[in-house]
Amino acid sequence: MKKAYFLISHNQFAAGLKKALEMIIGQQDNLQAYGLMPGSHPDEIIAKIEDQITDEMEVVILGDIAGGSVCNSALALTTRPNVVLVTGTNLPLAMGIVVSQTTKKADIDAIIANAREGMKTLAVDLNVQSGGDDFF
Repeated sequence: MKKAYFLISHNQFAAGLKKALEMIIGQQDNLQAYGLMPGSHPDEIIAKIEDQITDEMEVVILGDIAGGSVCNSALALTTRPNVVLVTGTNLPLAMGIVVSQTTKKADIDAIIANAREGMKTLAVDLNVQSGGDDFF
């Protein structure tokens, strides 16, 4: 079964995320990005995606903001049994889903949990005494 992945966002976030993903993991022929630009309507993006979906496909839509206009419009596509919508997309989450080529909700939920673990504050500890040799 053919798999398709769509990044959707406000403005250029989805396009930038696609470029970052492909810089790291290489070109992905089954990955597309759509951004809602000022003056446009989110239903226009969803119509473009819907035109590409067939019943023989498994589809994952990765959106930027839960409750945002683009994701709200994409909700209509989740009435199809072969479409999964994920929100709160970031680079580690998108990479995990696209690299694994999964479309299964349980697998995606595990990738979401793993991506959450990578979200933390970082800071250099200036109190660490080191000769510098064990930095690398």
